[in-house]
Amino acid sequence: MAGAKLTVGNVEIIALHDNEAALPLAMTFPDVPPEAWTSYQQKYPEGFNATDNLRIHFECYLIRSAGQTILMDTGAGSMATNPGTVSAFAGGTDGRLLDELQAAGVSPGDVDTVFLSHLHPAHVGWNLTQAGGSPTFPSARYVFHQADWEIFRTPKDQEIFGLTFWEETLAPLESHGVIDFLAGEHALTSEITAIPTPGHTPGSMSLAVVSSGERAYIMGDVFHGPAQVTEPEWVFSFDAEPVVAVQTRTGMLERSESENATLAICHHSGFGKVMRAEGRRYCLGIYPPLPFQNCHPECSEGSQGFSENICKAESRQRCKPQTALLKLT
Repeated sequence: MAGAKLTVGNVEIIALHDNEAALPLAMTFPDVPPEAWTSYQQKYPEGFNATDNLRIHFECYLIRSAGQTILMDTGAGSMATNPGTVSAFAGGTDGRLLDELQAAGVSPGDVDTVFLSHLHPAHVGWNLTQAGGSPTFPSARYVFHQADWEIFRTPKDQEIFGLTFWEETLAPLESHGVIDFLAGEHALTSEITAIPTPGHTPGSMSLAVVSSGERAYIMGDVFHGPAQVTEPEWVFSFDAEPVVAVQTRTGMLERSESENATLAICHHSGFGKVMRAEGRRYCLGIYPPLPFQNCHPECSEGSQGFSENICKAESRQRCKPQTALLKLT
């Protein structure tokens, strides 16, 4: 079934879970010592697989805005559409994006725009009906930043990733004439704007949602889990431009916090908001909601606000059950 749902003004956003993988922390964050992860494994246990693996979700997002249906990213795909990636990251297990869309009441032909946050292989997997085939979403324009198109074209896909995903998932889009290249900020609807968030790749982009005074940011790979909300300087091993990636993370945190905007982190399920505790930023999950119950009398005041749903006892442990920290769907 389709995952968490968020309403931002008149915009509806549904998280769609395509697949997941367990990637070693020593490989994904080689400069971060193992002991530095301990507190985050306690805060966000759903984000880890055992003590030494990051639990990576391949999330996509269905967005309804101003009469348009937008799909952000197409996940890792299947053995028929993106075999190298699915073998490498998911052990040959097909993703379920199309089933998730069906559960949300959407057929491939209903999608008006496929927005690709960047062109890494785990974000483009369902672009085509089969490897090298025709567009899975026949009525849609495929929209993404041109910088990534130039960087990952064959044979660079094989050189960078050891995977020949380009010809299987991307190249045929050009021959079908369905690509709209972006070079910078671009409005998809009156409420949805694609914004540059470079660093992970030169052409990485995210979506800014502004409707009826409410705001949200649906991130590409700006973050690879909620720990980076607190530790934005931690560099993910696949960041092409680490210094730029840190600048982008820091800037998006400041922007999100000042605007009280909701965040979606595509490799970690659910939606959250940036909050502060003891002078540090954290990502407090707000969807799917769980009932708030107090474990200490002083925690009852303000229990409806996201920042107050941190236990005020000296231990700073979370009241349970309460709003989950980016709870998995």
